[in-house]
This record gives sequence, C-alpha cells and structure tokens, in this order.
Amino acid sequence: MNKPSLDLDDFIIASNAVKADQNAGGANARSTEGLAEEGSAPSVEAPILAKLSQSVRRQKATTRAIAGEGARLALKNLKRVKERDAKFYVNVALNYETKMRLKTAAHENDVKMTVIMQAAIDFYLKENGY
Repeated sequence: MNKPSLDLDDFIIASNAVKADQNAGGANARSTEGLAEEGSAPSVEAPILAKLSQSVRRQKATTRAIAGEGARLALKNLKRVKERDAKFYVNVALNYETKMRLKTAAHENDVKMTVIMQAAIDFYLKENGY
C-alpha cells in the first residue's frame, strides 16, 4: 500500500512580483491584471461583508456582555469558595525530638507533615468529644 505523495506541481505558487505589487499598492510597472492575464496568479476578489444593522450589532454586544458578566460572576464565586476553604494556620512550637519524629513519619509514609498534624488533632478532638 503506497502513500500518495505531494509534489510542488500540486500547489499554486504566486510569484514574488505579485506580492510586491500588492504591498506597493500598484506602484510597480507591472500590474496585477497583466499578471493575471499571463496566468501566473489567479485573481481572487475578497467578498464584501454586509454591514450589520444597529439593532443586530447592539444585540451581539449585549450577548457578549452577558457572557462576560457570567464569566466574571463564575470567577468571583470560585474565589469566594476558595476563600471559604482557605487554610487556617496554627503555629505549634515543637521540641526537636517531636519535630524529627514527625518529619520521619511523614517521609516514611509519603505524606506531608501537615496531614499527620491534622489527623492527630482530629483524632484528639473526636476522642475528647469535641
């Protein structure tokens, strides 16, 4: 099974003179009509877009504004939820031996020290009825 191959003949390649004429605004001696007659570059007219009425433009602008407002409110709600779930830090002074035991336990169990601290605090509070 052979894959089809592409050659340069499969693509239409415009000459550099056409690009120079378009950039210079037709100031060059050779015009694009002359090149089009030679067959080196086909002329393609750009389609003219219809102008939208004032009401249609206003409706599109309103739709975009409503979508933007929805996105803004969703972001605001996301930030609010994130603030609710914000962590409240408790500074705990540990002696060196306790800190090393905590660090060793975290390393051996592949968890963070804060997870162990949270679990220990939760266990203590549940055991004492809080």
